[in-house]
Amino acid sequence: MKTYTLTLFFLIFINITHGQTFSNKQSDKLKSYNCSLRIKKDSTVNFIYNRDDNGVYGEYIGTIKKVNDTLHRLSLTMTIGQFYMRSLHKDTIYIQLDNKIAIYLDKIQIAYSDGTASKVLQGYDRKKNPIRLLKIPVNKKLFNNKKGKDYVNITINRKNFISDNFLSFKIPFGSSASFTCGEKEEFDIVIKNKQLWTVGQPPLQTGDFKLEKVGN
Repeated sequence: MKTYTLTLFFLIFINITHGQTFSNKQSDKLKSYNCSLRIKKDSTVNFIYNRDDNGVYGEYIGTIKKVNDTLHRLSLTMTIGQFYMRSLHKDTIYIQLDNKIAIYLDKIQIAYSDGTASKVLQGYDRKKNPIRLLKIPVNKKLFNNKKGKDYVNITINRKNFISDNFLSFKIPFGSSASFTCGEKEEFDIVIKNKQLWTVGQPPLQTGDFKLEKVGN
């Protein structure tokens, strides 16, 4: 699991008809994350964290289990994650794909900062074999280190299961996108007196957090 020093902007949104809603803001001066957690009546959980424009993105599904009156355990599996990294060459857009996620990506659209579409790709070949690394030559007039042209947007045929919007990722010049899935996460939370907080070993990506209940 990749770790980051972060400013945690943690919001938990849970449909009132399905559960409870808790929110809070924790921060330091280095980086920021937006997070969301949805708990349903059937004890399934959706958990998402991301940095602005989905430069870093992690999406999980799992369960919540009651340990005692206040303590609960979350057991989660990543359904998709995106962590960009330094690019090999600045004249090529690279997209690295884990086999487990590549075969589900039917549409990977790349667009430059001005909205110009570059390419629409798939994560697998004609025989449905996953492709580990996609390579796309860049238009240097549209993708370079000049402010306003220093990123591409990569949109895939997967939706954020809380907002229901298609996932789009902002990848800066000099970086490559990297998609993965299957990583496990398990941590404990306490829910008490309209508050929710982590105890014991915290989530590796976000660290500890404490939230306040909002709404009814």
